Amino acid sequence: MKKIILLSSLLFLIGIQVSNAQKGKEVIIGLGGAFTSTWIVNQNFYGEPELDYAPKTGYALSLNLGYDFTEKMGVATELQYSTQGQKYSGKQSWESNVFNPVDRDIKLTYFNLPIFFKYRFGTGNTRFRFMAGPQFGFLMDATQDYDRESTNGGSTSTYVLDKTGKVFDVTAPNIKDRIENMDIGIAIDVGADISLSDQFFVNAGLRLNYGFTDINSAPYQLQKHDGTDYAPSNNLWGGVYFGINYRLDVQGYSQRSF
Repeated sequence: MKKIILLSSLLFLIGIQVSNAQKGKEVIIGLGGAFTSTWIVNQNFYGEPELDYAPKTGYALSLNLGYDFTEKMGVATELQYSTQGQKYSGKQSWESNVFNPVDRDIKLTYFNLPIFFKYRFGTGNTRFRFMAGPQFGFLMDATQDYDRESTNGGSTSTYVLDKTGKVFDVTAPNIKDRIENMDIGIAIDVGADISLSDQFFVNAGLRLNYGFTDINSAPYQLQKHDGTDYAPSNNLWGGVYFGINYRLDVQGYSQRSF
């Protein structure tokens, strides 16, 4: 965690140093939020038969900090609280003519730290922007609601062996030990900045986050029940982002005489 914060600070310092001769330098401070559709890209967990995806929504809230070292280019980061996860629904078939209806809701909470490189274009009060960069996600909590019924006399056993030989209950509500503590991915934002005054502006856009890390911790990376290879699980969310921001003209401030 400390290394990530230091990396973020270093990127901002580099941006400040290379921008000494540029115009348009501004510090940006703001608040933001997003309404999201969240996914875990894998229909199979703990070697069980696959389930169908079901819609799941989430949200993100953030404290934002940015530095524009030219009128078009800058860097930005967010201290972001994000709810993520996946809902599944369907019938699992463990043997011929035996189906178990299943509903599962995985609830993940992350503290995300994206580091964006920003490019803006356009003139006037509305300027379009594109932002992209790495994102570091730190798991805060992981729970699930898991309901599996038996039909046609099928078994409802929910106990499975992990890779170390330890028995665990796949329906247990607390699953934080089964999820990796850190998720490294990419964040992309396409939107617009709309000026309200010389100091204040709002922004809106589309946000997409994808995690490159397999979120299943090592003991729970189990082969599929039919003997096929294990498939990793990756976080994905996309949504609509809104923010309100205050900008401080660093160049103008530094040129004032007192």
